[in-house]
Amino acid sequence: MLSAPANLKGLEDLLSGGYSLSITDAHLVVNDVWYLNEAGELAKGRLGAPLTLDQEDKVGAPKSHQIYWSGSPAHYADGTPIPLGAAKVENISIGETLYLWHLSNKPPEGFAIYTSLIEHYVALISGPAEQKFGVTPRTGAVYEVSEDLSPFKVADTFSARAEITDLNFNLAKERVAIIGLGGTGGFVLDFMVKTPVYSIDAFDFDAFAVHNGFRAPGEVPFDMFGQPKTVLYQRKYDGFRHRLYFHQLRVGACNAERFANITFAFICIDDGEARAEICAMLRTLGVPFIDVGMGVEKENGRLDGLVRTTMFDDTTYDRAIADVPLDKEEGEGAYRTLVQIVELNALNAALAVIRYKQMRGFYADDAGFFNSLFSVGLSKMMGAT
Repeated sequence: MLSAPANLKGLEDLLSGGYSLSITDAHLVVNDVWYLNEAGELAKGRLGAPLTLDQEDKVGAPKSHQIYWSGSPAHYADGTPIPLGAAKVENISIGETLYLWHLSNKPPEGFAIYTSLIEHYVALISGPAEQKFGVTPRTGAVYEVSEDLSPFKVADTFSARAEITDLNFNLAKERVAIIGLGGTGGFVLDFMVKTPVYSIDAFDFDAFAVHNGFRAPGEVPFDMFGQPKTVLYQRKYDGFRHRLYFHQLRVGACNAERFANITFAFICIDDGEARAEICAMLRTLGVPFIDVGMGVEKENGRLDGLVRTTMFDDTTYDRAIADVPLDKEEGEGAYRTLVQIVELNALNAALAVIRYKQMRGFYADDAGFFNSLFSVGLSKMMGAT
């Protein structure tokens, strides 16, 4: 995302009007907004509005008439509070600034452009301070903004509009590994690519075969049959995010150095012996991880089975290891031969990513399962704590 306001079309009037603007965490920030506090003293705050982009370099219409305010309640010169529809918010940070209030003051005509939105709130808040002290919010000052470390190559403006940027911070430093890019691993990758973790390392050693096409997320590119899965998924996702690394590699204990900086891992393989080796390696490194799997069989003319999600950390490892298959897979069970179960792969991946986000405080986790089983026939989730 472009971080300089001058590079975004649609902000020209505000900039030429002398407003000090910054683009921070997908918000348009107005600096140097002077106001009078409860004691009639001069103070300064910032306004922050979730940014909407029509194009990568063009600002669209504001999606809301509301805006964040970092200062204390603003007052008129006689000490009367300015009616701004202020509501207290908790720990909303935009960049390095904490915003304590949500303002809601909408004129009948609303706001078709950001210029109207900003000028409306600045006039209300700063007008009394301008009259009493002769100050102006139109300082034209340029503030250094922290480097945009967003993993995405497109602006994540929806997080700002949904007011979950504080939850995204729980994931921002995560370096995630995905081991195995088969049916379930491909969907784990698809979900994690859209998750604001710092980096993703994906490992697979196999080629993309026809049967994989029935289990891969999204487009099935015929020209990629026979090519490494890592090449396929790099082509698919490389344009969407930064710090996405693919490794054509069969992971084993000898690859421990590749996981030295990993903070979480997903194991998405169906080889029990390899699973045992990888689990032991990650435990030695102190890396928490989730192992996924499913058992599907044809019974009475229908498919039935269980979808498993098992979470490993310092407190659950000894119990969790007993719940995953560690023997070499034999035979060609229904999972391997009946490829038309892509929805179970997607479900398995979704449950794993949800469990990961629960561990990191993004989602609520009232059950606290370290091992969960979804029964296809019962349409029921079971778990152990």
